[in-house]
Amino acid sequence: MSANNIPMTGRSRSALVPNWKYDNHHRRPSSSVASRRSPAHFFKIILPSTMADKKLRIPEKFVRLFGNELATVVTLTLPNGCSWQVGLEKAEKKIWFHEGWHDFVEHHFIDNGYFLVFRYEGNSTFHLLVFDKTATEIQYPSRKTDDEIDNMVLDDEEKSSHDKLKENEMSNKVVFSIKHEDAETFDWGRVSDTSEKERLRICRGRERAIQAARTLKPMNPSFVRFLRPHNIRKSFMYVPAKFAAKYLSLNQSVILQTSDNGRQWHAMCCYHNKTSSSMKIAKGWSAFVRGNNLKEGDAFVFELIKRMPTVLKVSIFRVADYV
Repeated sequence: MSANNIPMTGRSRSALVPNWKYDNHHRRPSSSVASRRSPAHFFKIILPSTMADKKLRIPEKFVRLFGNELATVVTLTLPNGCSWQVGLEKAEKKIWFHEGWHDFVEHHFIDNGYFLVFRYEGNSTFHLLVFDKTATEIQYPSRKTDDEIDNMVLDDEEKSSHDKLKENEMSNKVVFSIKHEDAETFDWGRVSDTSEKERLRICRGRERAIQAARTLKPMNPSFVRFLRPHNIRKSFMYVPAKFAAKYLSLNQSVILQTSDNGRQWHAMCCYHNKTSSSMKIAKGWSAFVRGNNLKEGDAFVFELIKRMPTVLKVSIFRVADYV
């Protein structure tokens, strides 16, 4: 049975799955965790509400088994060796991945319909696999170290090193044993309004566009993003937290300049809401999208080419060119 035909239930769209054998790319869980309590895996499906909340709830059964031993900050490790620190939110016997989770999602271009498998390894550490809408494991981008980021900030003239995408070696199928948490049915068809064939075509094109964007090597500080539905519908684009902290300020005007013809659009930076520390390009973004006829899945490289006034050169990689 394919992933698209698996019946799902549960408001959190999650379930515990049994341990399975891994090859060298997907290591076996530590014997101490596996023998102590089982299962030590769970999965989550990313929904529009997950993206909007900017946090991800850990399944209730897993919390009952392991919640008391989780620290306030946990570590997520990936098959490429990178690790991320994410803060937990705990309330009324419920736990969410919260502080730092949205940055993790943005960095790995995780979107609605993605399928995440977590394996708990003890000591507040989770090993994580990420599958896209084609039910294929993603290529994991590497992560710049703090030293690399600091060097980039101190010397804007120095060419920044960009991430190389590691080829995915996984070919074995994984069969999931699903436990329902309540009676609400998850409809895979709601993930996209397009047909299945068109949805997969767009997804593959988007991945190619992102890979093409990552091969660009700007001389100045930069970041990569792709156009999600809410970036069109709600007219904004998030800026990575570290980039925003070093180069942007609240209510700052920015100029978006296209790399192909030099046309410019004026926009404004602001916080997502009154309680959020996430910064976004908002006022003026909608005009930029319309003026360049941008579509869902298009990828961008934003490069800081001038500080006073702030000018971001935008290189566009259109999904239509990669399908």
